[in-house]
Amino acid sequence: MFERSLTVDVIKVVAAQFIVWHHFSAYGPMSEVMTSAWPQFIEWLYHYARLAVQVFLVVGGFLAAQSVMNKPVTHPLTQIAQRYLRLVPIYVMALVLISLAVAVSRNAIHGSWLPNEPTLLQFLAHGLLLHDLMGFEALASGAWYVAIDFQLYALLMLMCHVLQTTHHKRLSVAVALLCAAAMWQFNRVDELDMWAVYFFGAYGLGVLAAWAKRSSFETRVFWFTALLAVGALWVEYRTRLSLALITAIWLVIKPKGMVRWTPIKRAVHRWSNSAYVLFLTHFGIIVLASAFWNLSQMSGPLTALAMTVLAWLCCVVLGLFLHEKLEVPLHHWVSQQSRRLF
Repeated sequence: MFERSLTVDVIKVVAAQFIVWHHFSAYGPMSEVMTSAWPQFIEWLYHYARLAVQVFLVVGGFLAAQSVMNKPVTHPLTQIAQRYLRLVPIYVMALVLISLAVAVSRNAIHGSWLPNEPTLLQFLAHGLLLHDLMGFEALASGAWYVAIDFQLYALLMLMCHVLQTTHHKRLSVAVALLCAAAMWQFNRVDELDMWAVYFFGAYGLGVLAAWAKRSSFETRVFWFTALLAVGALWVEYRTRLSLALITAIWLVIKPKGMVRWTPIKRAVHRWSNSAYVLFLTHFGIIVLASAFWNLSQMSGPLTALAMTVLAWLCCVVLGLFLHEKLEVPLHHWVSQQSRRLF
């Protein structure tokens, strides 16, 4: 295993925690109490911690590109279907758990941020990753990202199938062009934020970063695209794009090396693997913690901070537990069934 894999693990772990803390700053009575005492800190979490999503987009493109590097994508629909089966089963189970948490907490929480009781069609739209496109309210804070990740992966697989050649040049150039178009135009149109092209700037930088060390030509393609990203930032500065660019450059310049596994590195690897489940389920913990706060009539910013830290630790532990006891066995079972199907 290369050190780059450890680098990706660390990036995923840190980014996941920022996203969780962003949602703690955005939802619930504890956030309101802490805002009254530390407005600048909570405002920073709300406005800037969410930028960690850009890191996940870059890493997602990086890992997806590695998965198809040096091998042709001859059956793109099969790979897209397998990606769907990788993402959705645990996602649907997380939505069920969150819906139950919301149902038992509804009488204790009086806030507009709490999702309404889901309808069958709304839940089906979530399962098909079409809830944003069909105009349904999200049942959880991370539901939009799962749909976008799937769209981006599907788009990349189709591009690989249509354009991949022996030397990969045409494919790399096409990814770079779409990446540049996203950075210069699509990412500046807010109405497109439910479509893959809006996020392809960050995702495409991750793809090109993975391919950059495959050949000198693809190295030049990456750095030329990075230069175009700087130009896009000059035209309209976006913090999210600058963070995506820094992340992609770091993945390219980080030297390779063998990992000497230590207990800490193994723990980081486990936390990294559980990041997806953490991302899916932490909203349910926020709901339950908010209900407990209201019912126990707690008060005070220090108490709110302590309660938030405790809830955050519960999110991390639950993510690890559900990843190892539910997601991994479920993924193995679904993989076996999909191999028979495809």
